[in-house]
Amino acid sequence: MRKFVIGGNWKLKVPKVEDSVEIAKNIAQELESMNLSGVDVFIAPSYNALYSVGKAIKGTKLKLAGQNMYFRDSGAFTGEISPDALLEAGCEYVLLGHSERRRIFGEDNAFINQKVKKALEKGLKVVLCIGESAKEREEGKLKEINTTQLKECLEDVEEEQLSNIIVAYEPVWAINNPHLNPGIEIKSATPEEAQGAHQLVRNWFKETYGGDVAQNMQIQYGGSMKEANCGGLLPLEDIDGGLIGSASVSAELFSPIIKKAVELYK
Repeated sequence: MRKFVIGGNWKLKVPKVEDSVEIAKNIAQELESMNLSGVDVFIAPSYNALYSVGKAIKGTKLKLAGQNMYFRDSGAFTGEISPDALLEAGCEYVLLGHSERRRIFGEDNAFINQKVKKALEKGLKVVLCIGESAKEREEGKLKEINTTQLKECLEDVEEEQLSNIIVAYEPVWAINNPHLNPGIEIKSATPEEAQGAHQLVRNWFKETYGGDVAQNMQIQYGGSMKEANCGGLLPLEDIDGGLIGSASVSAELFSPIIKKAVELYK
């Protein structure tokens, strides 16, 4: 059975370092009593809090992720963060290709591919985010959009490197962000919708790399997962965890999702 990966993407929701440290400590404390042999848990705070949070959770069961990174080690790249800076802060993971980076900041597959290759070169585990918009789904482009993102973002990635890739399928229409989804009702994918998309992703890996790679690939669901719906999503055959947004910024909201994954892995 594949391990679950439960990740918390804090986005720009916790701007103060002291608040980030406090939340991280509370989550880490919750994890201490859990058997996490089948579940990995990470959080991705804002850049300004990474070092302090990393220091606060060092030696605990909680792991650290960067929300993004650039594909250069150093240089005149104002506003960017390097993979070495993430590693120094204690990050094991980095999120790349998040729909907000794609749809708001204009990052394309080729640009994300450069980041993926650099992160893997540096030893970071990549959480590669993919997903279609409401319009694309309505137009019947579910398979086209997601498989194109996979193909182009993983261009020139060696098969042996795929063990350090986690895919996060996050339908854009299910992300509670008015900048992504102006004027539409935000709702999580149904279990049927989520399983269908995850199966599509796993089949792409099978067709591209073979059955063993596909079977071992961890695929998270991202898109308004919370305590109320995680029990219907996490048990599905091709869902191996969640990339959680709003429900990850407090131990009270995040812990029930993690506990459900622990329960299911038994």
